[in-house]
Amino acid sequence: MDFNKYKNSYVTTIENSLQFTGKEHDFFTQVKAEFLKKIIKTYLPNVPKPSLLDIGCGHGLIHKHLRDTNLEIVGVEVADEVLELAQQSNPGVTYQVHNGNTLPFKKEQFDIAITICVMHHVVPSEWPNFLREMKRILKPYGIAIIFEHNPYNPITRYIVANNILDKDAVLLSSPKLKKMMRHAGFTDVKSRHILFTPFSNSIFRWLDHTLGFIPFGAQYYSFGRA
Repeated sequence: MDFNKYKNSYVTTIENSLQFTGKEHDFFTQVKAEFLKKIIKTYLPNVPKPSLLDIGCGHGLIHKHLRDTNLEIVGVEVADEVLELAQQSNPGVTYQVHNGNTLPFKKEQFDIAITICVMHHVVPSEWPNFLREMKRILKPYGIAIIFEHNPYNPITRYIVANNILDKDAVLLSSPKLKKMMRHAGFTDVKSRHILFTPFSNSIFRWLDHTLGFIPFGAQYYSFGRA
């Protein structure tokens, strides 16, 4: 998928496929940011200014929701024209072009590596290398957090099938991703499902944090230590 082609219509295209949920794309981004901040606080409580690499960061849409943290954020993306827009929106973030194969960083450079709904755009034969590169740039105590669509959720499958941005998508399940992460050398690998409802009410957000063990949320994240 050439995301440069959709650099000015990316959010609109996604929101067209989300209309029936009654929520804008930013709601789902905020939810992921909430989980991300909670994970970092739990697993890296003694790192004063964690460095975070966002792999396949796109427009950097989640970065504005991380401004209240003490993170040093770097984003990499293969779509160079999209990065120009990301930089305009997030002047405090460092962005670099990525060749899609080898991350342009030395070994053990970051405390955190994240990738948000990116792996389903990667050719499956390249998934092992994607994960090995993710682990390579992490410090020994570092953590990886991978957000993905849940292929077992029928609503998710409907959204993906009706979004032109996902025409090349190959969805991967949480069990499959966890297995691949272990093969890549990650430890303490675990997953939880999120976004069981598209509602922002505090009760529904509480449910989202409580029901993570049930494999029916619209998305999930997998976590691992380097």
